[in-house]
Amino acid sequence: MRRFATTLQRRVPTVHGTVMPATAQHGHAPEVERMVPSAVVLNPRNDEDFVSYAEAILAEGETTPGTFQQRLRERYPSAVVRPRELASEAFTLWYCYRDGSWTRPW
Repeated sequence: MRRFATTLQRRVPTVHGTVMPATAQHGHAPEVERMVPSAVVLNPRNDEDFVSYAEAILAEGETTPGTFQQRLRERYPSAVVRPRELASEAFTLWYCYRDGSWTRPW
């Protein structure tokens, strides 16, 4: 049975890579919070080179969806990373598409 999503064991408390309100106060420039997502859905999952490359980037540590996408595009120019941002979720989930959108795995 193949794993559907890549799950990372480390978790850094974040607010899905958005501007944290406390950093935008008192005239300070807002900063984007870096994170390690709880899970990443990689598509196509059966492309072993793509999956290995994406997992290696994530294993380096904290990142943002935009930085992760930028790194992926060094090898896969059409790659897109989209965080799922549901207010009630206590975890972070990123969708990562090698070809810019969902690709059938066969």
